[in-house]
Amino acid sequence: MKFFRDTGRVDMMIKLALLFFVGVCTVAILFSLFGRDSTASKSAGSPPVTGPAPAGQGAVPRSGGRQEQAITVQALTLSPQSIVNTIRLNGDVSSRSEISVFPDTAGRLVRYEVSVGSTVGKNDILAWIDPSRPGAAYSQSPVRSPIAGTVISIPLAAGNTVTTGTAVATVGVLDDLHIITHVPEKYISIVRPGLPAGISLIPYPGEIFDARIVQVSPVVNASTRTVEIRLEVRDPAKKMRPGMFAVITLVTREERGVMVIPKTALRSYNNLPVVYVLDSDGRARRREVSSGLSSDTHVQLLDGVAFGETIILSASVSDGTLVRLAEDKK
Repeated sequence: MKFFRDTGRVDMMIKLALLFFVGVCTVAILFSLFGRDSTASKSAGSPPVTGPAPAGQGAVPRSGGRQEQAITVQALTLSPQSIVNTIRLNGDVSSRSEISVFPDTAGRLVRYEVSVGSTVGKNDILAWIDPSRPGAAYSQSPVRSPIAGTVISIPLAAGNTVTTGTAVATVGVLDDLHIITHVPEKYISIVRPGLPAGISLIPYPGEIFDARIVQVSPVVNASTRTVEIRLEVRDPAKKMRPGMFAVITLVTREERGVMVIPKTALRSYNNLPVVYVLDSDGRARRREVSSGLSSDTHVQLLDGVAFGETIILSASVSDGTLVRLAEDKK
């Protein structure tokens, strides 16, 4: 009996121990679930800690204290410059002493004694013509050069029939070249002998040959409404050749010691021409101006600005925009 009583007492103690262990585990689980949320809530509701921001973090901008950003621009300080007004035309290089050579008699071209580029003297034979007809005695008639120079063209072939009005060859002096072009009728009052010009040739890109007008035709071509002009070209290196295509820039007017800016710097505001000037505070200020002479790329300013002022050339700015010059950018 005593054994059974001792055994029941041991079982009771084991059950109590198990109940205690289960209770402790339950409390631990509940604390882990609900205790953490409570701590986070307290932390979220606590006032922020004041004091200096840690090193390396940016300062919080103050309300209404946002810093204005400057626009980087390119600019030009006005100084005395020159500007020219021009007319662009196309023309051909030709020999001033260029002569078409005709035979003395009609007949058949037998042969040439020269080729294009040959140098000939005065009275040298260029070709032979057979003027004979059926039943007549055979004889050849020479075609002679009237001047000393270079054979520029021989347009025919042996066997061609010619008359006294057929050009057999063209001879010219290559050291005596000029340019022929035609100017629209509206420029008659501008073009005159002595007017300067610049010549550009395709084989020599970027090189400008100095030229001037030496002759203006007194007659207007009724079909093209143009006037023929001839220009004398300065070509000491002998680069020009007859037949070359030339781009001619006639200088019709020139102004020196004036205010000149690129056309891109001249803008429009309320249908008025304006520029933007850099003031002493580093801001763009709008100025109404008047323009004068213009070229393909530049324009003359007559008033509204003065020498020494800085004109903004690039960037989109308005009156009062804070700017900085491109060369000051670091």
